[in-house]
Amino acid sequence: VTPLLWLMKYINNMRKVILIVLHFCLYASYSQKIDLAITNCNVITLKENAILKNKTILISGSSIIAVVNSSSWKNSSNTTVLDATGKYVIPALTDMHVHLNPFMDKYSLPLFLKYGITTVRVMAGNDQVLQKRDSINKKLLRNSPDIYSASELIDGNPPSFDKDHSGPIVTSESDIEKIIYEQIKKGYDFIKLYSRLDENSFRKGLSYAKKQGFKVAYHIPVTLQKQHFFDINGGEIEHLSGYSRYASKLDSLPKKILLKNYDVPFDEISAKDIDFNKLNDAVRKTVAHNIWNCPTLVLFYNQTDEVFCKNILGNKIGDGLDGLLGWWSSVGYGKKENVMTYIDFQKKTVALLHKNNAKILAGTDFPNPWLVPGLSLHQELERMVDAGLTNYEALKTATVNPAEWFGKNYNKGTVEKNKQADLLILNENPLLDIKNTQKIHKVVYKGEVQ
Repeated sequence: VTPLLWLMKYINNMRKVILIVLHFCLYASYSQKIDLAITNCNVITLKENAILKNKTILISGSSIIAVVNSSSWKNSSNTTVLDATGKYVIPALTDMHVHLNPFMDKYSLPLFLKYGITTVRVMAGNDQVLQKRDSINKKLLRNSPDIYSASELIDGNPPSFDKDHSGPIVTSESDIEKIIYEQIKKGYDFIKLYSRLDENSFRKGLSYAKKQGFKVAYHIPVTLQKQHFFDINGGEIEHLSGYSRYASKLDSLPKKILLKNYDVPFDEISAKDIDFNKLNDAVRKTVAHNIWNCPTLVLFYNQTDEVFCKNILGNKIGDGLDGLLGWWSSVGYGKKENVMTYIDFQKKTVALLHKNNAKILAGTDFPNPWLVPGLSLHQELERMVDAGLTNYEALKTATVNPAEWFGKNYNKGTVEKNKQADLLILNENPLLDIKNTQKIHKVVYKGEVQ
């Protein structure tokens, strides 16, 4: 018995020694580097559908260096502490479809940060957007989320927005590769192809950009024969462009619609009479060809929410954005039959895409009418849940999925060691109610509390 007791005592002592050594190593690895500690919080890492309770997030500079049990960390180096007892921490959010305007950016970009959106993906680039993106990267511009920019809109002739179009216009299939090459040389992050490109130019441009290692976002061109819509290999569809045209029972569209340049009127009319076997076929092809979607459900939904629109008109969005309200008011709001039909179609399409494990991104299309910068992304998450995603799955469309789309050099999207410290600290649990993403306690951007 005596040797056994001695062995048990020895093992117990060694366990204590190991714990002490591990504790020392833990402190030695980061105790002198911690700039911010978010203590006593509930962490939703987005790596799994779970809550890690009573954790402390340790941040050095702009990076997370550890997520530890709160009981195992003591502040021994005058680290700044943010007590988040009872709060919920998730990764900061990304709006994957916005447009910028130099007259509004000064006021709209800080609102994105206020709502915990620390990355925006701009879907129509220009020199000003590139300058702003680079200024943020060089830390010359503060109070703005990180920016990733599409190329200028590459469209066919005539372009969708006629005289308002400012990007390249493809008049010959032989020009498309040169145009895309020039856009890449300018430094854009990805390519944007638009509604009026002819079929051959569209396909050739998509193929060429991919060979150059560049992602492509697009509207399904109005010139594309619908039997070919989802035979495209990869890329990303904006606004669910083309799905209703592909699945429509209508043999032809009204002449007044055919005369328009833009794809949206085609899609709205086509959604009136849908063959769901065809829609299921479109979704299967989407998955088979690895096509992403950024549905922007709020783009149409918000204009039908009369209570919300009235409240927005009655309350200032933010300093300097009064011009937006004037524009939105002139456009109007309400439950128009065509729009309501299309909203229902979009909801059903997203439900099918999700059921079939298609890749989905959260975006808004700000500054289109009734899309408040920042807030509208939270509303998009609501629309995702309404379409059948769980709260956890909806959160992924604005965190994990954008990180996958951007690729290995994008260092956000989850709460874990070595990720950029872009965090949203919430007062309530978003896994219980997706609206809780709007109950914001603090935003942390690049390791700094905003």
